[in-house]
Amino acid sequence: MLPKVARLRRSRLLLTSLVAVLFVIAGAIAVTLWLAGPRPDGAQVVVKAKTPFTKGRFFAYAQPWGGEEVAWTRAWAPRADALAIDIARFPAGTSMNWRWPPFIAANGPGVWGYIQVSYGNYDGGPPEVPVPVRRVNAIRELKQAFSWRLESGLGDGNVLTEFYLRSSPTDVNAKTLEIGWFLHAPDSTRKFVRTSRQIGVFTDRDGRRWQVALAEKFCMFLPEKDGDIRQGTLDMLPALAWLKAKGLVKGDEWFSGLAIGVEPVRGIGRYHLDRWQVSLR
Repeated sequence: MLPKVARLRRSRLLLTSLVAVLFVIAGAIAVTLWLAGPRPDGAQVVVKAKTPFTKGRFFAYAQPWGGEEVAWTRAWAPRADALAIDIARFPAGTSMNWRWPPFIAANGPGVWGYIQVSYGNYDGGPPEVPVPVRRVNAIRELKQAFSWRLESGLGDGNVLTEFYLRSSPTDVNAKTLEIGWFLHAPDSTRKFVRTSRQIGVFTDRDGRRWQVALAEKFCMFLPEKDGDIRQGTLDMLPALAWLKAKGLVKGDEWFSGLAIGVEPVRGIGRYHLDRWQVSLR
């Protein structure tokens, strides 16, 4: 029989070896998933990053701008994000995939990019069927209905729907204000919102309370309570009226399009847009 000390040493050695093996296996799985491309189902086609896709009044694009800002991820950035699009159902049935390092980006908002579907010309991507631009004061309805799912066991990202207001109806770079609603936000994003300039608390028509903050020209609506808003409707016109009363919106700005999608924050993940409808008039 082995002495007690020897048995303890052997047990520790076996435990250490087992932990090492499990660590290697977990690492191999993570690397395999990280290197693997998006997983489209039979009805979907893959659209690579920085490749436009449009059908009707909708447009899709994966922009890894955050990854392009970092020297050592610049070469990987075009391969990090992709969309899987169900052409028959588009924009419904769209999946958005990302593969980034397991930590947040070093830029201000801490995101690697934005993978999105948009209605109209949200940010320089003209759809197949144009959507007329409108002045804010002329908009009578601005709503969206949505349903989405998030697979982010090995990563996380912001689920963000947003639009820009501009001083010009034709110049997409004449942005005066970016207005976004976080439907899912990691802790790092919540911290970013809560340490930005506080504007107030907005209560929408469904009784949801939003913490509103401003970071330079980005006006952010964050649910006051932790948790996701995975389905429902979002009426954005009352929020514009509220911002107008706060002096952040004048009313003569131009609105040209709306987006919904995911900003990868870290790791590997997949976002599914099951339903998205926009009402604008």
